[in-house]
Amino acid sequence: MRPDVLPNESDVIIIKEKLMKLIIALAQFKPTLEVSENLNKMVKLISQTKENDIVVMPEGCLSGYSHNLEFLNEDMALEIEQALLKLLFYTKQHNVHLIFGSCIREEGSWYNAGIYISPNGIKHIYKKVNLAIHERGILKEGSNLSCFDFHNGEANIKIAIQLCREIRFPEQWKFLSLNGANIIFYLTNIIDTEELDIWNAHLISRAAENQRYVISSNIAHVEQGCSSMVISPKGKVIKTLEVDCETLERIQIDLSENSNWYLSQSRKDLLDVIAFGPLNNTSKNS
Repeated sequence: MRPDVLPNESDVIIIKEKLMKLIIALAQFKPTLEVSENLNKMVKLISQTKENDIVVMPEGCLSGYSHNLEFLNEDMALEIEQALLKLLFYTKQHNVHLIFGSCIREEGSWYNAGIYISPNGIKHIYKKVNLAIHERGILKEGSNLSCFDFHNGEANIKIAIQLCREIRFPEQWKFLSLNGANIIFYLTNIIDTEELDIWNAHLISRAAENQRYVISSNIAHVEQGCSSMVISPKGKVIKTLEVDCETLERIQIDLSENSNWYLSQSRKDLLDVIAFGPLNNTSKNS
């Protein structure tokens, strides 16, 4: 599908003024390879939130994550399924929105996934489309770049998720912005201080070039390779979490800062963004 025109202003930017301001509960912690331990940490962080917060946690934080993915097995798949049911309960109990990462298994294949759970039980799953080299052959790549609806009062706000190395593929971010994403949530699990400045610069560029909020959550680690932070559509860093601190902080964002100014000036007669395969802009699994 080709995004021939920019999304309608009413779909992307013109949201009732009182609904434009959202609270991001940005969290980071140190996941292990034990699902139960990770779930307990996630529940503890959720307990620190307030109603209607959008809680954001790192890539692979429920399942755990490692460059050696041999820890993924039949028993863990069942543990993850049970943990997801518990998270559905806790998001409803606290009336919050939860965005986080986990390896999941579907129809016999493992995926690296970004997951959204709403207070009313709606679940969206984004499966990483651009796998790291060490993930290939073990994990299956996703096939959809998808936006999905976040319901905030009377407003339906489109959001999207990207994972780890996908920060290096700006065409994916532009495509999501052209198709309606107001916020792009970036979940990662990178440890490499030599990459910190580079990856943070990528994040700032993705926010500024698309004039969209970017919310980044990485694992807590003294050698964190990408910051957990909130970046405005102007490319300004609003908040950065301390690298080695297991914490949750609440930050207000204002979607009225979003703009189509630069996207609308793209020379589509010379270069355009085209998606091959399905584009899913609903709240169904993808």
